[in-house]
Amino acid sequence: MSEVMETPVRRRGRENQVLTPGGKPILVIVEGNDIDAMVDAGLKAIGGLERVINNNRQVLLKPNTNQRDPFPSITAPETMRAVARHCRDAGIEEIIVHEDHKWELDLYYDPEELPGMDIQLSHSPNADHYVLVEYDAWYGDIDVDAAIKEMDDNPFKRMLQSDVRRTEGHCLRVARQLQEAKVIINMPVLKRHFAGQITSALKNHVGSVYGLHRWLAHSSLQTNRDYYDRKLAEFASAVRPELTITDIRSLQAVFGPMRTEETRIIEGVNRLIVTGDMVAADTVALHLMNQYDDSFSLENETIVRRQLEHAEELGLGTSDLSQVEVIEIKV
Repeated sequence: MSEVMETPVRRRGRENQVLTPGGKPILVIVEGNDIDAMVDAGLKAIGGLERVINNNRQVLLKPNTNQRDPFPSITAPETMRAVARHCRDAGIEEIIVHEDHKWELDLYYDPEELPGMDIQLSHSPNADHYVLVEYDAWYGDIDVDAAIKEMDDNPFKRMLQSDVRRTEGHCLRVARQLQEAKVIINMPVLKRHFAGQITSALKNHVGSVYGLHRWLAHSSLQTNRDYYDRKLAEFASAVRPELTITDIRSLQAVFGPMRTEETRIIEGVNRLIVTGDMVAADTVALHLMNQYDDSFSLENETIVRRQLEHAEELGLGTSDLSQVEVIEIKV
């Protein structure tokens, strides 16, 4: 186990800026099937990208890149192109696309699908790809040695026994590109997840932190479920993207994040969520999963709501949509 002296930095991001004049979070739900028109309408409804970009000239797009299956298992290239078009129109000169890689280092996206965008990756087992960040409201990692002792035939045991860089105190290691980004646009999908129940705005940031944090969270599922749910929210609070755009034209039902024989792809959902509030975004996503996936149970929903509560405690938004200015548009 390697130990390196590091000085933690402050976390990036700021409070939600996509608000009404009265201070309510804005959440736009666009219904349609033309992604360019949907992105146009959603961004127009929040007042344009300018309200989150300000004078910055760099934007980082954070898609879901968990696997090599197409949308809705990962973020669609056409959605990223539509958002990139608005970035350029707003004066952005550099668009970075962040890919999270667990094993192989071959890019998920073909660069020809994302013209004018710089695809950069982080390799989750490599601590050098991550920056040590400190925030007092985070719990910190559980003890690695104690976690290993409790494991029997757990696939994460081997990973934890490898040359990991441990973290002390209220710290997380965040992908360097994300920590240093001037503006982040979170671009999740909506799919089932065997551990998180769903993957969407919040859980998209499990792919934003160093592998050790993820492995400890997953390894605790059978012994300390709440630790996993809390860490999921903490990972999102380490990034605090300026905007979330969730593409739910289709969703991945029954099983995920990888596709198996059980997985069902539900077409025709035809929704796009645009907001600065990740908790509100996931509240709408949860409603849609309930509506379209018959296998999604009350137990699944209860776990997701607990994750949302942790995220609210960390100041990431609200699950009470009566406190949100919800704008619904059809295109």
